[in-house]
Amino acid sequence: MIEPVTKYAMENIIVNCSALMLLIFLRMQHKSVKNSLLLDQKLFTVMLDLAIFHCFIEAGTNLWDKERIFASFMSNSELGAMFDVNINWAFNVIYFTINILFGFIWSLYSIYKIYGSTNRVKRYSLIICAPAVISCLLVWTTPFTKWVFTITENNYYTRGPIFIIPAIATFAYVIFGVAYIYSNRKKSNKYMILPVFLIAVPIAIGAIVQWLLPGTAIIAMVITVALVGLYASGQTESAYIDRLSGVYNRRYLDDYLVSLNENEKNKKKGKTITGIMLDMDKFKQINDNFGHHIGDDAISQVGNILRENLGKLNFAARYGGDEFIIITPMLDADSIENLMQKLTDAADKKNASGVYPYELSFSYGYAQFTVGKEKDCDGFMKRMDDNMYEYKVAKKARWAEENRKTKQELAAQ
Repeated sequence: MIEPVTKYAMENIIVNCSALMLLIFLRMQHKSVKNSLLLDQKLFTVMLDLAIFHCFIEAGTNLWDKERIFASFMSNSELGAMFDVNINWAFNVIYFTINILFGFIWSLYSIYKIYGSTNRVKRYSLIICAPAVISCLLVWTTPFTKWVFTITENNYYTRGPIFIIPAIATFAYVIFGVAYIYSNRKKSNKYMILPVFLIAVPIAIGAIVQWLLPGTAIIAMVITVALVGLYASGQTESAYIDRLSGVYNRRYLDDYLVSLNENEKNKKKGKTITGIMLDMDKFKQINDNFGHHIGDDAISQVGNILRENLGKLNFAARYGGDEFIIITPMLDADSIENLMQKLTDAADKKNASGVYPYELSFSYGYAQFTVGKEKDCDGFMKRMDDNMYEYKVAKKARWAEENRKTKQELAAQ
């Protein structure tokens, strides 16, 4: 007959093995860190590896806690008991360390997902590393101080007087990552908001359960659920988000317009939308004068402007090159002009900052589309393009006239 403690340990081990198999499958599907230059991919891989190791360690802590495995089969039972206690110590030190590191890496991942800046992540890592360093030192010295936990001579794990500090540090990192993304959500993509709660809520539930029921093998499983949510979000990003600008890509734009045009409810209502084609002025000159990496930065800044200023009712996608498409429910010309003025003002604000070597400005053209009245959206896109081209030609003519007058004034002086 299996003893109750052993049966409980085996049930926890089975839970950890289930999480482990899912994590290994996820790790096999995920691009190896060696094959990716993107920091978020590297950080996600580190979190996966920590979670996999966590499953092994949590299974070990449940297997060895209260058990006398070596003592039961070694001829020298006292020496075997010493092995059991020391192994239990090692498992729990590693267990706490992994939890702390996971929270710290998650916070860095959150920072990178917003700004995509490796330098920013490096700066923040130095700022926010203190709780991780202090907590790790407390855990690593615990075998001598017994502050965080202790293992009795009978191989029983018990909490120490400050066991809560490493747990608070880990959870604080998780909350920081969620709060950071949410507070900067206008700079982020909408698809990121749900996954950050998918990682915070399971871990919060797991922390509460762990607090109320010490020894319950739940942390590995909730971390696995959180990572699956992030992985699914990453796949959505790869499929539908333009990596450079952070808005939707051409593929998603096409799918969006097709589904909009085929929606029976929209057809019955005769829903009408406005499409705006936005084109960056002098983009070729930016590439020629400063290099393509600066041109990429200009596209990224336009994406930031769109995400920060369009609001929830409007849709933005990168059409190709330096062209973007905005879909809006606005129909009257004044509202559309006000929207474009808002975007222009945002570009002027960036230009006035003096941070960028280029100047951002736009040409645009808009057209309206009534759902169900056209077989496809090709005509809709062409009308936007034609109107944008007329606007651009007129704008170039105006610039040429202003340059001519300026030259005349200089000559006169």
